[in-house]
Amino acid sequence: MISRPFLSSIAFRLPFAIVFICILVFSLAAIAIYGLQRARQEMAAYGLQAFSSLAKASLVSRQVSDLVSSAPFLMNATSPYRVSSESRSVVVQVDALIRAMEPENGEVAAKGFGSGRIVELLETIRTQTTALADDAESAQQHKAEAAAALGEIATGSGIADVEFRGRLNAIVQAASNSDSLFQLGELRRRYVSETASRLQPAAPDIRIAAAELAPYERIFDAQTQYLLEMFAIRSAVSRLHNVSRDLSHATETQSETVARSLSDDLGSTSDALSRILVIVAVASLLVLAMAVVSIRSVMRVSRGIVSLSNGMNALAEGRKDVDAPRYDGTETELVRLLEAFRAFRESVERVTRLRRTAEAAARTIRSTFRSMNEGIALFDPRGRPITMNRRVIALLGWSGSARKLPLRSFVMPLPEIDLALLPAEDDPGLLADRYVLRHRADAGRVTEVSLSRQPDGGIVLLARDITEIDRQETEAAKIQRLDGIMRMTHQVSHEVGNMIGIITGSLGLLERETGFNDRQKRHLARIRKAADRGRSLAGSMLSIGSQQPIHPSEVELGSVLRGMADVLEIAIGEKCRLDFEIADDLPMTFIDTALFEQSILNLCLNSAAAMPAGGTIRIRCARSEAGMTVSVTDDGIGMTPEAVDKAFEPYFTTRDAQGGAGLGLAIVYGFVRQSGGDARITSLPGKGTVVELWFPA
Repeated sequence: MISRPFLSSIAFRLPFAIVFICILVFSLAAIAIYGLQRARQEMAAYGLQAFSSLAKASLVSRQVSDLVSSAPFLMNATSPYRVSSESRSVVVQVDALIRAMEPENGEVAAKGFGSGRIVELLETIRTQTTALADDAESAQQHKAEAAAALGEIATGSGIADVEFRGRLNAIVQAASNSDSLFQLGELRRRYVSETASRLQPAAPDIRIAAAELAPYERIFDAQTQYLLEMFAIRSAVSRLHNVSRDLSHATETQSETVARSLSDDLGSTSDALSRILVIVAVASLLVLAMAVVSIRSVMRVSRGIVSLSNGMNALAEGRKDVDAPRYDGTETELVRLLEAFRAFRESVERVTRLRRTAEAAARTIRSTFRSMNEGIALFDPRGRPITMNRRVIALLGWSGSARKLPLRSFVMPLPEIDLALLPAEDDPGLLADRYVLRHRADAGRVTEVSLSRQPDGGIVLLARDITEIDRQETEAAKIQRLDGIMRMTHQVSHEVGNMIGIITGSLGLLERETGFNDRQKRHLARIRKAADRGRSLAGSMLSIGSQQPIHPSEVELGSVLRGMADVLEIAIGEKCRLDFEIADDLPMTFIDTALFEQSILNLCLNSAAAMPAGGTIRIRCARSEAGMTVSVTDDGIGMTPEAVDKAFEPYFTTRDAQGGAGLGLAIVYGFVRQSGGDARITSLPGKGTVVELWFPA
């Protein structure tokens, strides 16, 4: 029984490969002999087929000639539509004949078959016949235009003079049936004579408008173009008749040439096939002789290779007493392998020690690389990936298959990166210094990405999740900006209040005076009304600036919210409904109840305005880690991130068209900040809005 190692050895595989090649060569030779025999038979069949095709081509050519020759007689008896139809039929026959002249299925055509002269004549016939069909269609179109104009004249009543209209109708009827330009010109002269006097301004009683004669003019124009097209058709038919006779003569001449050429080719092909048979037989004998010599050489070389492989395996197993194998041959390659074996035996121990050290270091680096909280990816100077950890794939929103993506494709989720900075196969990229950016995903996650160039031209990509840091920075900047606005609003409100006080005091002194007439009293009333509005505005600004006087007391927010249910349902309208989610056993909160109720009312009104088609407004109240949280949620149109960032600013509104003043959320924010709490808005376009108010317990 043959062992498996022997089947895997070179001593078996190389002789087996050579024997297999020999068998394959003999098989191919047999197939070639069989194919050549078949080729000889098929050559004769090809000659018969070529003669048949040539006869068919000659027959089609004569049919084309007969058809074109009969065209002048056809023109005298049929319409241009018939000429167009017959011409298209001729084009189809010519196309079929041209295809028959070409070689089929990649075979070479018979010598002389499909010569340039015949193809040229066929192309000429096709071009002229196509032009003939186009002329016929154009003539038919002009005929249709004349008929349409006749129909318009027959159904219209543009010319009031019945007798004059009848004469014109008779003239254009004769013009539409004329078959010569001379006759048409005579009718045109009569028409001009009839209408010349009617177009003169001197005869207002019998004058007609030029627009009323437009259908008659179209008949003469269409009939003129029709006769010109018919003249062109007759000329084209005459030319086609001459070309078809030339085609018939060229086809007959070509048939004789092809017959002689095919007879000569068949004789030469038969001689060539005989020579090929002899060559194949001699080549088969040479292959057999070379195979025997090769097998003997391979057997001798394989024994030396087996000896070397045994020694290499012994070294790989860690044995140190391995002697160099013996080989008595003179092959240069095996002698050099013996020398390499000796050098390899001397360096095995040192390489083993270095490998152990490298494996330990690689394990440490690999473990650190995979467990990093930051994402890292390395790319070569052409942007091809070298390695990356799972963290960078997750931060950029890819799956595991992204490990094979080039750099420019890998950073596609980051539209902030200019792809021209990054290298590709034929572009080194423009990145020189370290490039840092922040990417904000739709889900709200913020990723900081850093790109830097390596000394070898490669790219290192670092990514880390800074969502919480970015949120804190944004909130801090927002609070700082709003606090600045509040301080400015407080200062402005004091200044406005002082000025309103001066105006109000002076107005009071004036109102005590007597002797004012009614007009002056009305002016004083307007001043009083404006001063009252200014005082109200100053009070609103104090509320925004967190400087209004408040009267806090200990209240249970759940009870306050439940007591507002009736008022809130009336305020939000019939299309919207309220949904309360109030936790039990809520602690007491120290706030101004009236201002709290006003804030909740403002938030519910905003939610109702964001849901014009109706919806549910959810009011939640629950205990939080550091106090109480009250939130108002709707399913309305939502706000963009830019609008959310400015929502608490005074006089900012997204409802200018509905008359929004932009003070509602600013007053709410001022009240919450004055109460020691904070407010936050979460919203996305089309996803609704959540406003959270936090109060200390």
